[in-house]
Amino acid sequence: MKKIALLFVSVLLFAGTSLAEGISSAKELVAFITAANAGEDTTPWTDRDGVISLKADIDLGKVKNFVPVTMFDGVFDGCGHSILNWKAEAGLFHIVSEHAVVRNLTIDESCSMKCVDNNVQEEFYAGFIADVNLGTLENCVNRGTISHRSAKSLMPNYVGGVCGMNKYVIMNCDNYGNISSSGNFGGNLDNRGSFISLGGVVGGSPNRPEPCAFIGYCDNHGMVTYSGAFPGNYIGGVIGNSSRAKVKFCVNRGNLTVAAKSISESDVPQGLQAGGVCGLTKGDVVCCDNFGELITRCDIFTMLGGICGSTHFALTVGDCVNYADVTASGYKGASVGGIVGQAARPIVAVQCINKGNVKFSGESPKTRSALGGIIGNAFVKRESKYAVAVIECRNEGDVSCGYAANTYNSVRGIHVGGLCGFMAGNETVNAAIRYSTNTGRISSEAGRLGGIAALSSFNDIQECTNEGEVTGSPSVAGGICGVFEAGEMRECTNTGDVLVKGSGNAGGIAGTTKAAQPTSFVDCRNSGAVCGRFGFAASILAESVNPTDRVDGCGVGGAVGTPSQDRESAAPITEENYTIYILGRNAERNNAVVGEKKPCYYWNGTK
Repeated sequence: MKKIALLFVSVLLFAGTSLAEGISSAKELVAFITAANAGEDTTPWTDRDGVISLKADIDLGKVKNFVPVTMFDGVFDGCGHSILNWKAEAGLFHIVSEHAVVRNLTIDESCSMKCVDNNVQEEFYAGFIADVNLGTLENCVNRGTISHRSAKSLMPNYVGGVCGMNKYVIMNCDNYGNISSSGNFGGNLDNRGSFISLGGVVGGSPNRPEPCAFIGYCDNHGMVTYSGAFPGNYIGGVIGNSSRAKVKFCVNRGNLTVAAKSISESDVPQGLQAGGVCGLTKGDVVCCDNFGELITRCDIFTMLGGICGSTHFALTVGDCVNYADVTASGYKGASVGGIVGQAARPIVAVQCINKGNVKFSGESPKTRSALGGIIGNAFVKRESKYAVAVIECRNEGDVSCGYAANTYNSVRGIHVGGLCGFMAGNETVNAAIRYSTNTGRISSEAGRLGGIAALSSFNDIQECTNEGEVTGSPSVAGGICGVFEAGEMRECTNTGDVLVKGSGNAGGIAGTTKAAQPTSFVDCRNSGAVCGRFGFAASILAESVNPTDRVDGCGVGGAVGTPSQDRESAAPITEENYTIYILGRNAERNNAVVGEKKPCYYWNGTK
């Protein structure tokens, strides 16, 4: 009987201990944090598995001078509970260390954070769950608002709804709170490394995150707003600068508004990189969508994309969809894309779709501005062994630009394309656009214009189709390319009208060739009406600069007319007259060899 009684008492004591495990009140949370920060024993709040759990929602409304966890190296489970009424100045965990895990925790909408970078000599981090994550954040939600200010920062600032700076893994974390930031650079040329990295879920990742760093299955629903002046400005709906961390299965639903300012009286290089999912990425971005409208009004050069503002290094942007309008304005030019704003390194954009309108309504007086339904501006260094590729992509949105106060009809001019504005490989390797389609309306009042690409240099284009109208007052326009040089275009089809209201070239397939490099058009077809400068309008190629240019086996159709005409009034192409409309009728400026390999033929627009 004594043994049974002792066993009964032991069970009661064990049950009592189990019931006492975890944190059930603000007082207990403060006690746990105090012990953790002092390096004291935290087992009173730890269960048999070593997990510290919340047993109830925690109301911090009456807690004064709340101090977060300085360094956490265990497992913290919110168990779906929330932190309430917290007026924060930093995250609940300042640093989540390597191998540590924070999961299933919610910051309630009654919480708010006002964080200020007062120490201008150190990097600044702020996020409601963690300022810095070196471990794993999982199934965490932020509903509180964050307002960040940096008066005269000399160092990087990382600010995000869930986490400020992430070095390892963040999964299934969502942000619903509005995130805003303003700040000013306080240094000189010696401090040009200062930047702001701002995101709805995560501020950013360092240049060298862990090898398996990953941000996945995260959604942002809150608005992201930025107004500031830093040398580097990385703003994203989900993450500002993901660096080499991979971003997969993430969605942005919040609007993004940016007004980046120039640094007065300084020649510090500046730029804005902003995107619906990532501002800047050096890692793969796969299966991500954007539903939030993106608007920038800046007086520095802008790189803006529905998914990524700017991409670097050899990576993949794949199976991503942008549903929202992407609009840039300002005074220093822009690279704007439905998927990627600017790709300045070799990347592959594959199976991406843009459904939003892409627009630049600012000025670009001294630099190239490029807009595209998929990528705005894509190029590689001269010594690069790989180039940019766009594969199986589709643009359905309108792509448009105004005059942009730019008079350059060169690589420094305006480039507006259905898939890519400006796209170039180099003399070692060609870029590529393959198996892709544009159905949106493409328009510009200056520069170069193309249903697939405005300028394509050292670039091969294969089996692409343009169905959208190409119109405006550019210097040159084409149903597939405005300028096509140093590459091969094969099996491309244009059915959209190309209507140039000015003195520009107009070609159903291409407006002109430029470089003294082999350029060929093989098995391409046009059925759109083409109206442009007299003598420089044609169903296939309006102007051929080099005798090495070739047009072989192309289907000639549609109609050809002058700038004052349209489809109804332009001269229709028939089986009897099609040969005179293959090239522009200015014989001195058309040196291409026609039908050397395969003769061209009349095409009535049917298969």
